[in-house]
Amino acid sequence: MKNTVTIVALLISLVLSAQKEAKPLDTELLKTFTNYFTINEGELRGKGAQVLKDVIRNSQFVVYGEIHGSEQTSIINEALMPILADSGFKYFAIEVGPHSAEKLTALATPAEKTIAQLKAFNSAYTVVQGEEAAVPIPFFDNLGDARFLQAARRNGMQLWGLDQEFYFSAFYLMDELTKTAKNDPSHQTIVQLQNQAKAIMFKHFMAEFKEENDGAYSLIIKEPAVENYFKAFDASNKKAQAIIKDLKISWEIYINWRNDSHVDRISYMRDNFMRNYNDALKTEKQPKVYTKIGSLHARKILSNGAYDIGELVQSLAEENGTEATTIGSWRPYEIAEDGSIINYFEKYKRSYKRYKIFMPLAKQDQWTIVNLKAIRTAIENGAIVLPKDGSYHKLRQLVYAYDYQLMLPADLQTVPNRM
Repeated sequence: MKNTVTIVALLISLVLSAQKEAKPLDTELLKTFTNYFTINEGELRGKGAQVLKDVIRNSQFVVYGEIHGSEQTSIINEALMPILADSGFKYFAIEVGPHSAEKLTALATPAEKTIAQLKAFNSAYTVVQGEEAAVPIPFFDNLGDARFLQAARRNGMQLWGLDQEFYFSAFYLMDELTKTAKNDPSHQTIVQLQNQAKAIMFKHFMAEFKEENDGAYSLIIKEPAVENYFKAFDASNKKAQAIIKDLKISWEIYINWRNDSHVDRISYMRDNFMRNYNDALKTEKQPKVYTKIGSLHARKILSNGAYDIGELVQSLAEENGTEATTIGSWRPYEIAEDGSIINYFEKYKRSYKRYKIFMPLAKQDQWTIVNLKAIRTAIENGAIVLPKDGSYHKLRQLVYAYDYQLMLPADLQTVPNRM
């Protein structure tokens, strides 16, 4: 009995000792999990660069959770392409529709013509209203975007389109649709029907720009001219029917965004990922896939009410006995047109206040990479404890959502790739 009491007392003592040794997660402790790197002439340099290279080498899936409309994001993605290719990554999943991914593939073939061909495409289909530009394919309308797409294709990447077709993609997709019937005897009739449908669609879009209606597609989808155009394509024209089907899916998601269509969108994205992944499995045992997508989609935990792409690849990696790495990103600073520095931590203080321990780590001239995966392990081992105040919730979400957190150097103004 005495020995039993002694053993129990020893165990209690060890537990209490471990609790005493657990360190609170603060800025000083975060520094020990943080490295830096720069990108010069397309080459990653510094200790943080080696961290990224090791991540890529050891992972089957890498998901980069991006800041949309960021020039620095384009710069790092361009620099990562040869590293990804050297580590066996052949597939590049992107936040555009399946047919838009096919179009981007065509525009980036051959790779050396990517910038010029994308410029011509964007010039033909972008509608500018004041300071706003309605682009045909999102996240590929700037010069930096064209450069990383060129690098992806130069390094043999095959594009997977995961998302719904973009709000303003319909005009170019209708041209693609009509091309599928160029040898059809009714081609001229289809062209006439397309012109009628386009005119009505443009009218609804212009009214939406002027805030005269609440969602163009709720009206467009009911237009007889649009439906007559779609009905003109033969049921045996598989390419045409696929475009029509995906356009209607995309429009319904936009129409029902107030009625929880977000989860339908995420399910559609997961389905597109798995369709491409299963195709790749026909020739490879463990296809390596790199995904560039908005940061919320990259989370491994429940995100905005849905189990998104980050959760999907984590599940696949667990099944395969491989690694899925998700990377979140923040933009602490941006260089304004007049050369001044915009501090986003200050500008959006309310959004970032629970992450204040990270703020001193950001640098204007270097990339910051924080190893959240190691912090997560330390928390689970009892070596680190999160703050007990309200920051606990946001910090715990962050640590369990991503494996690494990037903080960009001062971001640059993007340059549109169109006339």
